[in-house]
Amino acid sequence: MSPMSLFVERILRELRRRSGVYLVGIGGVPGSGKSTLARALASEIPGAVVVPMDGYHLPRASLDAEGLRRRGAPWTFARELFRADMEGLRRNRRGIFPGFDHGKKDPEAGVIEVFEQTPMVLVEGLYVLMGDWGVEAMFDWRIFVDCEFEEAVRRLTRRHMESGLGSSLEVASERARGSDWQNAEIILEDGCRERADMVLRNGEERGGVVGWGEETI
Repeated sequence: MSPMSLFVERILRELRRRSGVYLVGIGGVPGSGKSTLARALASEIPGAVVVPMDGYHLPRASLDAEGLRRRGAPWTFARELFRADMEGLRRNRRGIFPGFDHGKKDPEAGVIEVFEQTPMVLVEGLYVLMGDWGVEAMFDWRIFVDCEFEEAVRRLTRRHMESGLGSSLEVASERARGSDWQNAEIILEDGCRERADMVLRNGEERGGVVGWGEETI
């Protein structure tokens, strides 16, 4: 069994011990593996749905018009819409949510549907556990995925190169070490890691902290 499979199995065991878990928030620093974790968990829970916070990005055209170049910062998301949608999901256990088109690098409205019979919804993104966003208290269980700085930079650099956001390795690395890590510092300084029910991090295991070794998500 791969380290990732062991990692997911441990989370599933914890979920089985918790009754009534419906809405799960997965936050973490950029490049930590939030999306990978959410997809892996959903694949093991029949009918589970992943709602990515990336769907609440403001469109690039809007950011350009307002001169907001640092995409991914808290103020470049439709924060009020995100909170309203989470309130509706918490109340009604159903809804239609935006996704993110990675080809266009823009949100895509109305592509994710949650039905009343959906057993679990995994909401993942940078700011889902931010204290002043008014969302983290809605989750039945909160997970924070941490990552060592250099490992996160390596992953982000590779991601930027693959997606075309970096015209060279140097530019991609500069973006990862610059704006991406500025966003990470906002999350860490806000206390998102401390308010999680489980913290996942590279290379160590103690209490609620899990390490997954050299092969990472």
